[in-house]
Amino acid sequence: MKRNAGYLYLLITFFCWGSIYVVSKYALAVMGPVTVSFCRYLISVICLYGILKWKGGQKKIAKEHWPYLLILGGLGYFAAIILQLGGTALLSGSLASLINSLNPIMISIFAAVFLKEKITWKNVVSIIVSLIGVYIILGNGASVINPVGIVLSAGSVVLWSAASVSIRKISGYYDPVQTALYGMLIALVLNIPAAVFENVFMTRSHPTAVALLACVFVAVFGTAVAHTCWNKSLQMLNASTCSMFYPLQPLVSAVLGVVLLHEVITWQFVVGAILICSGIVVTFLPTKK
Repeated sequence: MKRNAGYLYLLITFFCWGSIYVVSKYALAVMGPVTVSFCRYLISVICLYGILKWKGGQKKIAKEHWPYLLILGGLGYFAAIILQLGGTALLSGSLASLINSLNPIMISIFAAVFLKEKITWKNVVSIIVSLIGVYIILGNGASVINPVGIVLSAGSVVLWSAASVSIRKISGYYDPVQTALYGMLIALVLNIPAAVFENVFMTRSHPTAVALLACVFVAVFGTAVAHTCWNKSLQMLNASTCSMFYPLQPLVSAVLGVVLLHEVITWQFVVGAILICSGIVVTFLPTKK
């Protein structure tokens, strides 16, 4: 029963995460990525604060742990998410989601470099298979794929993976909701001057009712609800089992992209997506002792 509940939380998590790449395009059509990020975190911080107060368990942050939270908030929630939104604005929602699904592989590489975690044969096979999938998608459609969007999305993966590896140093000390709340609060503070600069000197936002509803959806379901369900699933199942559900994210994005945005899915995308998802699953296959 407990495992079934854990699987349900995982399905909710990855449906929410997969949907934000499609839903956010409604906001990005009339708003700059920094402004969308600001709206997202403003609402998310309020929601996560309420969840943390309801759960209890908030601890005082140790002085030596603040640098890791600053990395999470500055590199992860601020810089990486802005790059992610910028890439989503220039690419199809399904392709942006697929590129960001490479996070588990990039995290394993950073963990090996900075945390001295061992790279196994599964990691090597996973990386090779996934890179072949990326090549099939990008190598057979460069004329219709925005290269700037690819660079932004890839940059988001690198920064988010670096922040994820960094926060592992203190993840055992605090409730994951508290860690996410503090990281997003830091990102919100950084977003304020960045959003002002964007609207004055770059892209002036013209929010509509649909755009604001999209921001609310991304903040509530794509952030607060998804993070809470993810944390609950990690309490009921082991981390490797949870991570094996990651390929659901681009699948959800692809289906919603076709239904809501009328995106066209090519055979290159399907083959590449299968390889990338297979590479991710290989990483979390059990190892015989």
